[in-house]
Amino acid sequence: MTSQPTRWAIAGTGRISSLFAECITRTESGIVAHVLSRSEESAARFCEERGGTPWTSERKMLSADGVDALYIGTPHSEHAELAITALSLGVPVLCEKPLTCSGAGTLAVVMAAHQNGTALIEGWMYRCHPQIARVRELIQSGAIGELESIESHFGFRAEVDPEHRLRNPKLGGGPILDIGGYPMSLAMLVAGSVDDRSHARPRSMEAVGVFDPVTDVDADSAAVVTFDNGLEARIRCSIIEDLGTELRCVGTEGELRLEHPFLPEARQDGRRATIEITQKGETRVESIEAPMDCFSLEARVMTQLIETRELQPEPPLVGHEESVVIAGALESWRSALEQARKDRT
Repeated sequence: MTSQPTRWAIAGTGRISSLFAECITRTESGIVAHVLSRSEESAARFCEERGGTPWTSERKMLSADGVDALYIGTPHSEHAELAITALSLGVPVLCEKPLTCSGAGTLAVVMAAHQNGTALIEGWMYRCHPQIARVRELIQSGAIGELESIESHFGFRAEVDPEHRLRNPKLGGGPILDIGGYPMSLAMLVAGSVDDRSHARPRSMEAVGVFDPVTDVDADSAAVVTFDNGLEARIRCSIIEDLGTELRCVGTEGELRLEHPFLPEARQDGRRATIEITQKGETRVESIEAPMDCFSLEARVMTQLIETRELQPEPPLVGHEESVVIAGALESWRSALEQARKDRT
């Protein structure tokens, strides 16, 4: 690590950007150098609380002195343009998930990173927590025998108006794009573990669910995913039901369960990362500690990439090829849900 903290430019002034800024400054893994918002007033307010210089022009901000990396926390629909602009200027990018709203868009951003030799990370921050590496290790060691099936979900009740990004189709609304990638990407990782791969590829998908009665984005959906190695996963996401989060892996000799696979060690309610392993009717619990929160761990990975001039992180973090596969899988999920609706009518 360098002696100087990474100087971050932050695009977006919403809750997730504020959380990222708080985490990196609290753990001294970086500083807020610049803040981008369409509203000069919003950028100024953010800077008063988190530090940095306010901007309303991304090109001017990214060309300013003192920018080591860009964090993108804007609505999904704005990710691609911001990321490509930064990468073309040689500024490394850590972009919140989903990287873009489509497989083609994600591929374009990945290509921009490689064409310009600039680091890019898609922000699946849960992959930074050591519990994920431990899950892969347990699956590969045969702790629950031969893996037979995977279940995972993420859902919460969003009491927001139709213009909010979660319900607005123009902003990439709906839980599949917003949080569906969590159970999808985790199922891909777990399925790939049996073949010692970073991820498996979805081969087919069936989906059911309901749509927002006002905006017509997906509101709740469950999918059955079959991977290229024959393993099957049942996943679900929702913004109308408080499902919580979970991963459950069933094997021939037992089960493995994560109660908080995506939000480990959340400060607001004191949760801690644990892995429950059931064998022969007996359950033992492993507590997995991380040196710091997932956002700061993710920021440190970016610092390491900048130092080593690498373009992407190593597994179990999401690499560029996996980002493209995840994006395609989410597109397929949305298409399967839409097809199910047509089949009903």
